[in-house]
Amino acid sequence: MHGAVVVYTGAHPMVCFRQPPTLTPTEGARFWGSRTNGRLGRASRLGGYMIILPALPVRNQNIGMVYNGAHFTAEECDKIVASIDPAAWQDGGVGGYSEAGTGTVNDGARRCSEQRLPVDPQSGYPLSRITYEVCNVNSSGWRFDLDGFVSDDMPYIMRYEDTNKGHYDWHMDMGRGQNASRKLGFSIQLSDGADYEGGDIEFHNVTLDKEAIRKRGTLVLFPAYWLHRVTPVTKGIRQVVVGWVHGPSYR
Repeated sequence: MHGAVVVYTGAHPMVCFRQPPTLTPTEGARFWGSRTNGRLGRASRLGGYMIILPALPVRNQNIGMVYNGAHFTAEECDKIVASIDPAAWQDGGVGGYSEAGTGTVNDGARRCSEQRLPVDPQSGYPLSRITYEVCNVNSSGWRFDLDGFVSDDMPYIMRYEDTNKGHYDWHMDMGRGQNASRKLGFSIQLSDGADYEGGDIEFHNVTLDKEAIRKRGTLVLFPAYWLHRVTPVTKGIRQVVVGWVHGPSYR
């Protein structure tokens, strides 16, 4: 069947071809070179086919932003640290080595201890505070569609120690299983930067002020698809809150 079905999705007309048209080099150059005021390409009928170039999409220049800022006080950090259960620590796992949504201990890729972040059942603290800060930054940065935290992927308190050179090799936080809906990752610095050496969070192709992000109470917020790592801790102990805010799939 010849012809095309033109589907309009908002301001962006798209084309579904029943049978692909054959363009000569001259026709192809004429078609792909066509524009109207730099926005919507002209409609061109070639061999019974209507071809429409969609308008240019909105491009958010903050899509690769990695944010850091002082958002939590020393008293708030003390409160979170005081909620730690010494008996609840477990070895941190790594995704991608086993069934989707599960972690496997792999000391070469990651070495740290972790436990779920305790949450006050009445006030929702500290998730309520984290949600407020994350939403404020997102609204002026990435502008992702966010749903919030999910019950099968709640935040952790993580502990990197010098005794085993705690570290996390290059990785991204989005993955399979429950990790597939992660939109933003974050870390909150619970330790003072002077209390340990090494243990820097680094992002691929992004330069950050290392001293600033080591300050106690600093929130680091980034897209879940961005490569990052934690360098080995060579002295002392680094403790952070780490978690992910979820949302619908990108489309």
